[in-house]
Formats: sequence, structure tokens, C-alpha cells
Amino acid sequence: MNRVVDILLTDLRYLIGDLGKDGGLIGPSVYDTAQVLRMAPPAEDRWPALDWLLGQQQPDGGWGDPAVPRARDVPTLAAVLALHIYSKRKITHDAIHAGLTFLRQQAVHWTGALTDDIPVGVELLLPRLLEEVTAAGLKVPTAPYTALIALGQRRRRMIAQIHPRACTTAVHSWEAWGTEPDANLLDRSGGVGHSPAATAAWLRAADGRADLEDACRAAQHYLEHAAAATGTDIPGVVPTVWPISRFEQSNALYALLAAGLLDHPRLSDVVQAQLTDLAAALRPDGLGMSDLFITDGDDTAEAIAVLHSAGYPVEHTVLQRFANDDHFCAYGGELQPSLSVTAHAVHVLTLFKQDYDHPVSYITERQLPDGRWPGDKWNGSWLYTTSHAIVALTGAGQREAIRQAADALLTHQHVNGSWGIHGSTVEETAYAILGLRAAVSEGIVNGAARDALARAEKWMLDHYRPFSHSTSTCWLGKETYRPLRLARMIELVATVPSIAVAVPITLTAAA
Repeated sequence: MNRVVDILLTDLRYLIGDLGKDGGLIGPSVYDTAQVLRMAPPAEDRWPALDWLLGQQQPDGGWGDPAVPRARDVPTLAAVLALHIYSKRKITHDAIHAGLTFLRQQAVHWTGALTDDIPVGVELLLPRLLEEVTAAGLKVPTAPYTALIALGQRRRRMIAQIHPRACTTAVHSWEAWGTEPDANLLDRSGGVGHSPAATAAWLRAADGRADLEDACRAAQHYLEHAAAATGTDIPGVVPTVWPISRFEQSNALYALLAAGLLDHPRLSDVVQAQLTDLAAALRPDGLGMSDLFITDGDDTAEAIAVLHSAGYPVEHTVLQRFANDDHFCAYGGELQPSLSVTAHAVHVLTLFKQDYDHPVSYITERQLPDGRWPGDKWNGSWLYTTSHAIVALTGAGQREAIRQAADALLTHQHVNGSWGIHGSTVEETAYAILGLRAAVSEGIVNGAARDALARAEKWMLDHYRPFSHSTSTCWLGKETYRPLRLARMIELVATVPSIAVAVPITLTAAA
């Protein structure tokens, strides 16, 4: 066991040392790759990217993770449109036909009222894609999306009133509403809204504009750098968002905190270097996904929790910028709130011994009858939200809610010791482990939970592969995606056995 732990901690050390480098690492996106192929394809051979796109089609004809059904319409529509441009091969014709058939079967997922877990910008992106599919002579029913289209119209009116600037959430979806290629929309990364799709749309709009030649070169370089962050080494294959340096850093350090490893002596030097860097990056108005993007409540809350727990002199009051009645939001003007953002804010409030009654009530009132919390707009797995809710509520005295959540984890554990919405995944098992460890640390659970935790830790060790990563995608942006270093960090900290954690697992600040 000692040798395995040594390897795990060495793996962790290298990973921690790399956090935030090169803008962060993030897996490839079907939607953004399709939009780049449509609007700003690479100058070199485009077929490798097209073949990659074809290779991502699921057996049911759609694109995107089947575990998160409503995150599949946008990538499928974009993929169909991209392939339609290059539809000379039979394999491409067949893929388009299968994609359209899939879309006609999606109505069941859009009936009834809209929930809070719809993907980022889908109310803007999907109506625009439907218009483009119709213009291309392809038939996709629009009736199932009536409520979403109405929400998109409301969002467009809001955008028209604020005149969005660079590095804001509205500009992140510029491809859905923008028409005028203003050079001021590009940030220092060279991209538009940290979005390859928005940048590609801006490049198409700027085509032929002599006055925008320098800006176009910067945007092209941005797409090349974003493609490099996926690790695929295929020109034109890009992620859903980039750069994500602070998102990667703050969330990964928060995972260390939740696992009780933030002050592990074998990790202290690399962790301290990251903490010092994070403390310097925290602005008076919070922290953003990068040093260029506007601040958000989620990265801000996690950074404050981490820095305060590590003994850094930080204030919690900046979180009030993201308060919205009884909950907290990532960005101002959000139409769908987030359980996980509110949970991270509650964690901070408990650390600083501030009033947390209203946001705690918001969380507990949304606990499902079976003890789970559903996935939300930033992560499609209920195991993520349930784990983070447990972590937050340990400091708020919500023992019964935690007990019910722990029971739900036990109920949904697979026979082999793992968890996962559809089968076993390392990342989702890691979330469940961190949630159970938090419940154990509060003395809430019984021996059955400890046995379940032991089986899960064994499963994680059996599936551990040094210096590699799995491929599950449960994080939500415009579609599901995998933040490569961050997801790997979550998996590793949960793989380190409980007995190897040098200090007792605690989620409260040091005295």
C-alpha cells in the first residue's frame, strides 16, 4: 500500500505543479469544433477534424453524452450543419440522416417547464441553429423547443439593452446573436468571450475587412492555441471554452480541501506555490475563469474557502456581489440558478461564521425525496451536486439532510463499488467518495457507509493508472466537456485511501 500511495502522491505533485499552465487543459468539443469547421476552418487539411467529428457520433445518431440528454441538441445540430457542407461521402450522408432522425426523437426531453440544468447559452444557441438548419433545407421540428425559444427571445432583449463588452458571458455566445465584428470584442487571448465558436463566428463576419486584418490574425492564433489545449493534435478540433487557468486552479485546490489533502506534508511545497499565486490573482471583485474574464461567484467562493482554510487573510464580503435573494449565482443576470454555486458560497459562510440560513434552506428544499440533489447547469451528474452539497452542509449542522444524501449514495452504488449515471466512471465515483468521507467525518453515517467507502476506494485503486486520465464528460458548458487537469485532480484525491490522509478530514477553517 505504501508504494501505491507514494505513486499517487507523486502523480498529484506533478499535477498540482501544472495547474493553470498554458491556459489550462480541456477536452475537445463537438459543438465548437463543428462551428469552427463551418465558419473558420483550419488552413491545412480539414478532413482530420471532420473525421474526428464523425467519430464522435453516438450509436443513436446524436452527438454528445447520452447521460445528459438536453446537452445533445446543440452539438448535434452544429455537427449536422458542418457535415452538410462537406457531404460528398456516403458516410457523411448517412451521419447527417442519423443525426436528423435523432433530433426528431428529442422532443420528449423538452416537454414541460424548463429546469435549471439546461446547458450554458442553449436558449440563444439552439434557436439560431434551428434557423440555420431550416435555411440549409434540412427539416427539424421546432415545436418541442417553444419554451426554450421564448427564453432565448427574452435573453436577446436583455443583451440588446446592455451592449456587452469583451470577456463577458453574453459575448461567450456571440455566435448566436452577434453580427458586427467589433475588434474591441477580442480580449488579450485573441479570442471572443473565451469561446472558439464565438471567435470563429467573429472571423467569418470579419472576412474581407482590411481594417480588421490584425485582429483576424490574433483570432486565428487564438483558435490554434485553444486547439492545443485539447491534446488531440488535430487542427480545428477545439474545446468549448478556453483559457480556463483560474477555473482549473481554484476548483482543483478546492478538491484538495474537500479531500483533506490541502496541507498534506508530501504536497506542501507545490500546494503553497499555487496558493500564493491564487491569492495574488484574487481581485477586489472576485475571481474569474481566467485573469481576463469577468469574475464569477463559483470560482470566487472556492478560492476564498481554500485560501481562508490555508490561513491566508482573505475577506468573504465580495461574495455578496453574487447573492440573489436566497441563493448565489455565478454571473449576474442568470435565468437559471445553480445548487453547486450556492453550496460553495454556503461553505464560505460557515467558515467565516456568517449567517447562512437562507442559502442553506435553498439547498435543503431542493433535496429530492430519495436524498439526492439533481445535477445543475455546471455539471450534469447528480453525484457532483450531492457531494458538494454534503461538503457545504457539514458546517451548517444539517445532519438529517446529510444522512439522507449518504443513504442515497449507498443506494446507488454499483455492486463493484463504483458509481456513475450510466455505468461506472472514475470521476463520478470520486464525487461519491468525497461526499461519503465528509459524512463520515461528521460521525453521521453507520458501518454500512464505511464498508461502502472501503469498496469504493478499492475500486478506485484497482482502476488507477499513473499519469493518465479517463474520458468521462459530465461538466456542462455549451455541451458536456472534461476539464482534463481538474477532473484528474478530483479522481486522484479520491483515490488516495482515507488511511493515507495525513491529517483528519475536516472542512472547517484552521484556528
